Formats: sequence, C-alpha cells, structure tokens
Amino acid sequence: MDTVPIFKSSTLDLPEADRFHLWMEGSHCDSRLKDETSAAFAMDSSAATLGPLILSGRRWLHQEGSLIYEMRRTEQRIRTDGQDFFYLLLLTGGRNLFRSENVQSRRGAGDLCLSDAAQPHEYEIKPGGGISLVVPRDFMPRGAGNLHGQTLSSGIGRLLGDHLLSLFRNLPDLRAQDVQHVVQSTLQLVTAAVSPTDDTVREAESPIRNALRASVLRYIDVHLLDPDLTPERICRGIGLSRARLYQLFEGTGGVMRQIQRKRLRRAYRVLADFSLPRRRIAEIAWSHGFSDDKHFYRLFKAEFGHTPSETLERARHSLDPSFAGQGDGADRPSGWSVPWGVPR
Repeated sequence: MDTVPIFKSSTLDLPEADRFHLWMEGSHCDSRLKDETSAAFAMDSSAATLGPLILSGRRWLHQEGSLIYEMRRTEQRIRTDGQDFFYLLLLTGGRNLFRSENVQSRRGAGDLCLSDAAQPHEYEIKPGGGISLVVPRDFMPRGAGNLHGQTLSSGIGRLLGDHLLSLFRNLPDLRAQDVQHVVQSTLQLVTAAVSPTDDTVREAESPIRNALRASVLRYIDVHLLDPDLTPERICRGIGLSRARLYQLFEGTGGVMRQIQRKRLRRAYRVLADFSLPRRRIAEIAWSHGFSDDKHFYRLFKAEFGHTPSETLERARHSLDPSFAGQGDGADRPSGWSVPWGVPR
C-alpha cells in the first residue's frame, strides 16, 4: 500500500546539553529556556506533508518537571524570513500563555489556537504535547488574520480539533491517493471554523459529519467498559441530539452495534494476549459488558469466525502481533522542519 511518508525526530538522539537549542533551530520563532538548569529537554515529533499542508505532532517525554521556555516571533524575524502562513495548534498536554499586541490568553489541553506567522507574538510554554497544522495564507479565508491569537472554541472549532487529532492518529494508514480528499475536507473545516458563514458551513457538511462521528467513536473508546454507556449518555457527553446521533450511524447497524463490536474486539485482544494473566471466559465477557456468556459466545463467533475458547487455544500455540512497528521513514523533506512542521 502506497502510504504517506512520515518523518520523525527526537531530542533523545542529541547530546543532552544541546537538545533544546538544536530542537529549536527549525522553529519560526526565537526561543530560550527560562531556567537553563531545568530538566533535560526530551521531545519527539512526527510530521507529514499533505499537499500544501503540513501536519505534525509533538510529544513531551517527561511525565514530571517544571521546564518552561519562551518563543517569540518578532518584527525583525518576520522581515528576515518572510514566512507567510497560519499555524493551528491543538494542545494535547501542557499549557501556554500567548501574548500579542491585542491578545493575551492562557491555553490548556484541548484548546485549538490560531496564529499568523506574519504578525508578532510570543509564547510562554510548559511543554506537554500538541498537534499542529500549517496552512499557507493563500488557502485561508480573507480576514483570517483578525483571529490571530484566538482560541477556536466554537462547535465547529472543536470539531476541527477532533479532525486534526483523528487525522494525526491515522497518518500511518493514510494512502497517498487519499491526500487530495483529506486536504479538501480539512480546508473546508478550517474555513468553516475561521469564517462560519452559511455557505462555508454548508460546504463543510460532509467533514463536519465525519468529525462528529469520530468524536462519538472516541467517546465510546474512553467509556467503553462503563456499564451505563447508552445513547443518552453519549448525547449528553458530546452535545448531540438523539436523532443526530442515530443519523451519524445509519447504514452501520446503529450506535449500539458500534459499542458491541468495540467491546468484542477488546475482549478478543484480552483473550489472544497470552502474556496477560489467565481469566475465565465468563469473567472476561462480564467485564466487557456481556452479562450472558452464551450470548457472548454467539456474538464472538459471528464477529470473528471462531469461539472464545478457540481463540485461547490459538494463543497458546502462537503469538500473532496485531501491529507492526513503524520505521522512521525517509530523511526529512528539504525546505521544512520536522519538529515544528513549518517551512524553513
């Protein structure tokens, strides 16, 4: 399968004393550590080019620590490098303080923020992690610069954040032939979030539907083993009407069928992983939301073509890893920075 190349980097490959400064070389901002004696700077990154867009994700590798650093995009830097793009950042951990001439705001995990590389600004950052999307100015709606420094907190803004999170998580399986469609859907959502007119929202109807469905599936994943996981609870948790929830899963057996299949697959992984402590099949069924073990047997065989007992027997004879490891891919593409996903 011809998949999109993913380019990776990590500070763990660098001398500890030089990690921060070498990592920041690819940034479009000037930067400095607030405390040079802070813990070792440990970060990794994955990125991919999607047509005119660059999608990247960063992950802070320390669970603890108080490291804080600053980044500044100055007038001089703007004149020097001539970069002209918008930078969407979805925080997945940590926090930052954004400051510009007209805006000062604090952001935390779950916030989606927009900044304009052609306008001065600065950050104070406690690292955690984030997913960013670089969009050239020509692909943004007119007037997007007026939202410089803003958090896109509208309903469509939150859906755009969900879309970026889902897109990044699925990068390893993204086929090159699908990039054009992905770019179109992403730009439609960006336009609707930044300039939510009747026309832009109408054009984004399909990606909005997909983003809503992805939000529901993620909610189900998080609460999969909760005994009270019902359509009513999902509607409250996501902010959907019951009718809209059912519309999202028309043609796929309904939302409860999605829950059932996900529970079956998780039970399968428990049964097939012989490194886990052995448990009775009835206990596994009960812990995955199936109170009737006979009913569980029937559903399991219909889903996978063999019974839970046969799955256990297979696991005893051979281990069949579900996922192959991902390599680092090719060298970074020329002209842009892997850690920050921005043009050089």
